[in-house]
Amino acid sequence: MYFYPFIKHILRKLRQPDIRLLFALGLIFFLMIVVFASVLSIYEKGMTFSDGLWTAYITLTTIGYGDISAATPEGRWTTVLTSMLGIGCFGVLTGIILERAMQRRMKKMKGEGNYTGNGHMIIVNVPSYAETTELLKELDYSPDFKDIPRVIMAAHLPNWDKELPDFLVRKIDAFIMGLPSALETLQRVNAAQAKVCVLTSSAADPAMDDTNTLTAGLIENNWPQVVTVMTCSRAETMNNLRTFGIDGGINTTDLQMGLLVQELEDPGLYQIYRELSSNAGGNQIYISHSAVGSWDGHDREFSIGSLKIAAIQLKLPVEILGLQSEEGEKLSLNPGNDLILTPADHIVYMSRKRFDWLKNSGQIMQQISKGP
Repeated sequence: MYFYPFIKHILRKLRQPDIRLLFALGLIFFLMIVVFASVLSIYEKGMTFSDGLWTAYITLTTIGYGDISAATPEGRWTTVLTSMLGIGCFGVLTGIILERAMQRRMKKMKGEGNYTGNGHMIIVNVPSYAETTELLKELDYSPDFKDIPRVIMAAHLPNWDKELPDFLVRKIDAFIMGLPSALETLQRVNAAQAKVCVLTSSAADPAMDDTNTLTAGLIENNWPQVVTVMTCSRAETMNNLRTFGIDGGINTTDLQMGLLVQELEDPGLYQIYRELSSNAGGNQIYISHSAVGSWDGHDREFSIGSLKIAAIQLKLPVEILGLQSEEGEKLSLNPGNDLILTPADHIVYMSRKRFDWLKNSGQIMQQISKGP
């Protein structure tokens, strides 16, 4: 009863020609080993059946240690026949393995097939190979996402290439070629079991914003547990994110132009921004995962100024920059020190790595209660 699903799976696999051939080769190997061992144990003096099994294995695999060899005509003829079969079978076996390996490699490069894993990251679109490579490099530095599988999904590749370059194939777990906004393509990347989805865009193709919005909206509608974040080349696209339930977005054009003017006003500012926006090293800007209302000992109101003082007194490795509300609707950077925190507020802070506010909330609240 318990073995029935397993047997059914084996029978289904045997319908494939390559699997049947491998099964036949295995059966031939087994029979040859048994026959060879039997002949040697019968005709060769002082040779047991176990010695025959060892010699048969060495002969079939064409290793040929020579520690045990046949001396009688019957044993030698059997050795010759077995070695010839071994050479032929191993040639066929090696060819099948290499062929299937090449087929899998080509499928991955061409975006054919499906992805069956779970807990993965879906990267939608390849605006350029350089941008996608940079994204993958930043993910390698991210403590939260460096270890999860990555699947690229795109309707087409730069320069209308037919295959994903090898240097990108080696950095991902799968590549699926297909229209991202089609439900069938989302099923091929197993979006239902994905953890996050990052949708990239290109300023050279503004229509990509609309496709990304539709794709992210489909994911949020069917699998709301998947976190969706997208880049936008048009400012008006940002207004649609909340309508479609998309978790986050970046307007690359506004960001680029604003930073350009700031660099004009204060040359060298780009280096500061680069450190803050990169996971490669230095300091980054974070938003606390836990709201203030979930902290241990949160039974009274306190100001952001008292929180800053407590962080300094406890020598916490953070620099508090401001607050963000639970829904992300209200952002307050560098507020007045007398601003009272609400239970729905999250802390915006700068640090070398993510700080666990909930874990340290007990000592923080105790320090605040002591006063400056």
